[in-house]
Amino acid sequence: MRDLTFTRRGILAAGAASALLSMTGLHVAPASADDRRTIRIGMSGFPPAVEPALFNHTATRRIAPQMFDTLIRFDQTEKMALLPALAERWERVDGTALRLFLRKGVIFHDGNPFTARDVAFSLSPDHLLGPGKAGKSVAMQTLDTVDRVEVVDDHTVIVHAKGEDALLEKRLASWSSEIVGSRAFEAAGSWDKWIAAPVGTGPYRIVSQTLDVNVVLAAFDQYWGGRPPFAGVEFRIIPELASRMNALSAGEVDFITDLSPDMFAEIARQPGLEVAGGAVQNIRALSLDTTGPVLSKIGVRRALSLALDRKSFVEALWQNRIPIPNGFQFASFGEGYIEDFPGLAFDPDLARKLLTESGYNGETITYKLLNNYYPNQIAGAQIMVEMWRAVGLNVEIQMMENFAQIERKPINAIYDNSTTAIFPDILAHAWRLLGPGGELPKLGLWEDKEFFAHGEQLKSTSAAADRRPIIRRMLEIIDHENPPCVILHGSGQFYGKRKDIAWVPGQTLDLNFGPLNAAYASK
Repeated sequence: MRDLTFTRRGILAAGAASALLSMTGLHVAPASADDRRTIRIGMSGFPPAVEPALFNHTATRRIAPQMFDTLIRFDQTEKMALLPALAERWERVDGTALRLFLRKGVIFHDGNPFTARDVAFSLSPDHLLGPGKAGKSVAMQTLDTVDRVEVVDDHTVIVHAKGEDALLEKRLASWSSEIVGSRAFEAAGSWDKWIAAPVGTGPYRIVSQTLDVNVVLAAFDQYWGGRPPFAGVEFRIIPELASRMNALSAGEVDFITDLSPDMFAEIARQPGLEVAGGAVQNIRALSLDTTGPVLSKIGVRRALSLALDRKSFVEALWQNRIPIPNGFQFASFGEGYIEDFPGLAFDPDLARKLLTESGYNGETITYKLLNNYYPNQIAGAQIMVEMWRAVGLNVEIQMMENFAQIERKPINAIYDNSTTAIFPDILAHAWRLLGPGGELPKLGLWEDKEFFAHGEQLKSTSAAADRRPIIRRMLEIIDHENPPCVILHGSGQFYGKRKDIAWVPGQTLDLNFGPLNAAYASK
């Protein structure tokens, strides 16, 4: 996203004026005593922009749910069930279209009413393709199958897909499907001014954003989902974990992100603090350059996986707080989850046998490693190197400064990666990494024509009974027939927080401090 036409400094320079304009006409509640507190979040990075169609940056995803709503939402439990949001209900027209009945009486932060017009704009190329309709946005990862929005009346729309799409409901609950204010976008006059003060229907509205310092939100008490539990939310940018820990301990912030497991005990020692969070819909894996002279051998790739004692790994580094999946999938995939697919095996004897059969003679396999880009990355790599050595694999760590160095050709190595399920299905998960437009094929590291063909077939297959055999076959290919990666474990997102802050984590990178969070929904 570095080549978009706007810059962060340009965005923020326009911020003050745009923010004032965006508040014009806001239906402000009469002044009254407010016993709510402003919650202060210590966050590791500043968002490139709080615009959901453009970015899936972690900082963007943590702020955007406070400001915007989707038509349909996930319940954020392990089932990831679909629930009403800006659409009160929906129904299938056929395999290619979904009719949605929009919630009445909803208003945007600028006071304008929410109508079908806003849905049509938010899901149109004018918004989803980004500045100049260049298509340099993350929206196409989620909404590439959406063809058009038919406006039936002010509170009824039909979303048409380009073909059969069994996943349309899930797409409309996911990244980039948030609804933005069409009138506010038009009034802004440019993407730069819009991004300085975007307008949604969420429980909090933007007040200010100061580059690499903070993003400040205020409660929007006209929120359709109920009165927000906090007077505001301030996201303070504190890049270093030690500094975030100090700020939490000193009471300067109430909540910090990106807590590593080695800090859990320190949090537990402080009476007023606790660790929150857990597993999310993300898999950590090692990407493999299957074009290299050693890693082109399937037996070597399989041995890299079979040599890993993941149970001991997760116990040692993650205190058993993250899962080990059975293949590149999650149980939340519902009818698309292959429950009886074999788990990730630890079989050193089979690893040694495969290495012998493949003719492996101790050649060096390079592990290109970043300095803890992921939590526990270096410690985990060192443990794995010893596990590989135990079966005869000679893996050598080579430290890298960034992903650009890792991806410099020829790669001829293994390296760390992670993939988030942007909605619960293999097409929003493994396919993102391994489909023809995914990272590994685009880098020229792996391809499998059968896998590609099954993925394309799956896109236009609606019936669960027809989808499951296709999914099983795709999992078989990437698990053992032509593995492009070594799955390590599921990922977790952990936070440090004050115990007196009620909050329930979800299954995604998103944070939710609004009244629909499970901590407040039952009150």
